[in-house]
Amino acid sequence: MRKTKIVMLARDCDSTTIVYNYLKQFYEFDTIVLEKTISKSIQFGRRTKLLGFWTATGQVAFMIIIFPLLKLFSQKRKNEIFNQFHLDLSPLPDELIKRVDKLSSPEARELLKKMNPDLLLVNGTRIISKKTLECVSAPFMNIHVGITPLFRGVHGGYWAMATGRKELFGITLHYVDPGVDTGGIIEQVFTQPGKRDNFYTYPYLEYAVCLPILKKVIEAFVSGQKPAIHQPVTNESALWFHPTIFQWLRNMNKTLIIVFLFAFAGLFSELFCGTLCPGF
Repeated sequence: MRKTKIVMLARDCDSTTIVYNYLKQFYEFDTIVLEKTISKSIQFGRRTKLLGFWTATGQVAFMIIIFPLLKLFSQKRKNEIFNQFHLDLSPLPDELIKRVDKLSSPEARELLKKMNPDLLLVNGTRIISKKTLECVSAPFMNIHVGITPLFRGVHGGYWAMATGRKELFGITLHYVDPGVDTGGIIEQVFTQPGKRDNFYTYPYLEYAVCLPILKKVIEAFVSGQKPAIHQPVTNESALWFHPTIFQWLRNMNKTLIIVFLFAFAGLFSELFCGTLCPGF
């Protein structure tokens, strides 16, 4: 019997490393294909076109002002999660890594055809085009931080808490289709964050509780039993984006006057270096 060829399609970030290091204990990965993160300036331009200038600017302000502060003051809680769930950030093995600019490209499709995988595990990538999804016969399974279809898009755990739907805090494992987190649901894993958890620690907690279920789902694929599609816990549907600094402050019941305590001098200079969304 031929060994199941598992390929990971991912962004180079903490969650990808955590998932790989957990699953490598049970399964052998053939390749890890890492998609290049687009520059902050391009992301800003796209978000301005999609959401408007002020919304995009508010998102950037959150990521360069609020997010670093949350990260700084949440290291103890992050370490607690890592210790409790035995999460591992050991570097990905270089010999397994192949890098592409974009998964929805002819280059990436040729690579996938040559690999001829049996299962493609997706984590943190951009939307994968229909052409790429159809270039191989293997199923694509995505790890989505949020309960679909209500919390599609990004930061599903945060938005569940911010909108008062804490019972829908969790992760969805789903088949990938050309839509935004609209594929058939395989499993949904729920948990509840603690009082010391926040925007920064939510994803670490969600991935931690998801890993054993992810292992079981992959085991089904490996044994030749393709997982069935399940009905969602709610038929409500919405697409969410990065919070703006104003949304975050409002959701935290803070006054917007706090915004003016921060210096915006470096805001636009930050648009042209690095990536907009660190960590996850």
